[in-house]
Amino acid sequence: MSQSATFYRVSQNTFKQLEITDNKQPFDVSSAKEYTTLQGSFMALEYILSKAQDASAIKLINELFNPRQSLGDPDLESLTLEEQMEFYENGGAIHYLNYANVSKLSGLFDKFSKADIHSKYDSKELNENRIYPEVWHNDNSPDQAYNERHILDDFEQLKKIIKRASDDCDYILVFVG
Repeated sequence: MSQSATFYRVSQNTFKQLEITDNKQPFDVSSAKEYTTLQGSFMALEYILSKAQDASAIKLINELFNPRQSLGDPDLESLTLEEQMEFYENGGAIHYLNYANVSKLSGLFDKFSKADIHSKYDSKELNENRIYPEVWHNDNSPDQAYNERHILDDFEQLKKIIKRASDDCDYILVFVG
């Protein structure tokens, strides 16, 4: 099984309920308006989208895949390393993007076209830079993954969910693993 990143779009009301319960109840995926999962491609997508960007754009793109804000964080410094790992593996924290960052990402993604992704995709570069899963190639047939077509498809899915969340002033919950 490959690593994936799943993005859930939730309303402000749903987010407020999660905030009130402080993650004492697990996130009910049926409360999401929609979701998308990037299977095995999110690290490459982050790498490609960050190419030739200024520091603020790179920080925003990194925030998408590694959100700093979360619900349910205990005092992690008081936990042992083993307890910290168990906390994250059991979904103890829900990482999210607030509306302001969702809106900024939507604006940034509006500037990216398929031609931009095409010009930045280089399978050899991804593999040389050890971008997971390190098996990127140039065979774009529909039955193949880890190629430019895979990146383009996942970017379009991500762009759509971010745009709809921005339009509706929603939050994005991010689960990476």
